[in-house]
This record gives sequence, C-alpha cells and structure tokens, in this order.
Amino acid sequence: MKIYVHTAEKKEHGWYFTCEASLQGLQPKRHMLVDSDACAFVYILEASDAFVYVVMPKDVWGAMKEALRTNEPMFLVGSDATIELEGIHEEVTYLIENIEGNANYGEEMEQAVTAFFA
Repeated sequence: MKIYVHTAEKKEHGWYFTCEASLQGLQPKRHMLVDSDACAFVYILEASDAFVYVVMPKDVWGAMKEALRTNEPMFLVGSDATIELEGIHEEVTYLIENIEGNANYGEEMEQAVTAFFA
C-alpha cells in the first residue's frame, strides 16, 4: 500500500507532512527507499502484516531540506493519527549522499536530488 504526502507545514514542534490516509496501527520502520520513476523519497511504515510506503514527492523536498538543516523532527499526519518519522534524518542524508553522481538511481532522480540538495 502507498500513502502520498500532499503538503508540509512547519509548526512549533517540527515539520508536519500531511496525507489523506488512516495511520492507525502503523509504526515507523526507520528505513527509506527511492522511487526513481516517481522522483520521490519513500519512508516505510510497518503494519502487523505488511509494509506501507509513504511517498514524498519533490513538492515536499523543501520542507525535508529545511528539517534536515535545522535538525527538527518530521511527522506524518493522517486522518486519524500522527506518527513521528523516526530515523528519517539519517536515511535521507544517506540517500542524498548515495544518489549524487550515481546513475544507478536514474538520470532524472540523480539530477533532481543533486540540484535540490547540493
């Protein structure tokens, strides 16, 4: 199952990424992937019997970049719960470093990440 983040907003306690899905019973996995075709970062949540992929498109990269710069926590806000995206700073930092100059992620993804986060 995929959940798509639509907006991001800075609040008192960190950055809040909004989706239109139920988050009940989901737990942070502290791991991320890249969807090169969609040019997006993907945070993994765990359900009791499956993984749920939180797709973070370029539209919210500015918020991610600012949260990384200021070391503020990031949260996912759904229709019924809010989940802290634990370990996201380390995961995104690792992916950015790994993607820059690496054509294995696809030319579009590599160029977009390098241009945006460099």
